[in-house]
Amino acid sequence: MEKLSNLLVYEWNSWRGYLISHLAGAHCAAQWDDEWTVLDAACGPGIDTVLFHHCLSHAALFPRQRPAFERELARRGIRVLNAGLADMRKRTLHSMLDRAGLRSARAARQGPDDQFLFIKTDLNYGGKAERALPAELQPLFSAAADCPIRGWDDYRLMRRDEVEPGWWDNPDLVIENFIAHDDTLYRVYGCGDALVCIRAHSPDLIKKEDERPEDSWVYIDRRQLTPAIGDHGGFPRDLWRQLAGFVAQYPFDYFCLDVIHDGMRHTIIDLNLTPYYAPHPPKAGWFAFLRRGLRELTAGRPTLMEAAR
Repeated sequence: MEKLSNLLVYEWNSWRGYLISHLAGAHCAAQWDDEWTVLDAACGPGIDTVLFHHCLSHAALFPRQRPAFERELARRGIRVLNAGLADMRKRTLHSMLDRAGLRSARAARQGPDDQFLFIKTDLNYGGKAERALPAELQPLFSAAADCPIRGWDDYRLMRRDEVEPGWWDNPDLVIENFIAHDDTLYRVYGCGDALVCIRAHSPDLIKKEDERPEDSWVYIDRRQLTPAIGDHGGFPRDLWRQLAGFVAQYPFDYFCLDVIHDGMRHTIIDLNLTPYYAPHPPKAGWFAFLRRGLRELTAGRPTLMEAAR
């Protein structure tokens, strides 16, 4: 399978099985205390684009000199995808959706006592990636040792009157409305202007997209997304409207979103800049569409983030 040879993925703990490993051929393992010489040596003569790909919920300080590395790459004329963007925490996503005028799953402190709420960690996937860091880095990236939820499999579904009052103000936790829905989960992958939306099915309380024969998909060019878009590809109009509002406000170069619904309204519940896929490459035609989008993005024109400035 053809992979992009001009894109270097500077990654920490996020290569094999991750979607980007099926798209790009060159990667360099990152460490917290890397000096510039490490990244400089990896940027061979054919590399003109770099993606920082660290599966931490807030990776702005990983590696330690990341801001300086991004500046030096820009000075040398090497494009950085998603430059300056490294915060995927759930509270951050809620704020992003609020600024874009989109609905979020954030729960209000006041409401019916018998309403079911989801209590999760602010860090993605229960902070699993952060716990893999060396002990000396835990205070910088991980939840506090006394955080009442220690992993994604410890997420709680509770009535509002069962939630501990102190949890509302705990910065390591996030409390969301439980959105009653069927087993449908929409996953959106974005590579440049190429967007692919997959309608998947998961019977689990915590929805995860696993490739199944009954999944359906549709692709669309980002520039076709407008608030007035209809039910493109047979997927719901409200889904496309939420996506249109998000990508108009936040032109990420490479990203993934998870969306669920309550039967009528669709809500973005997860942002991921290091999406996992599987050890084997996708077989569906949508993968070629994503690869083309990434190839166009790295072909010399400004990145989406640069164009938005």
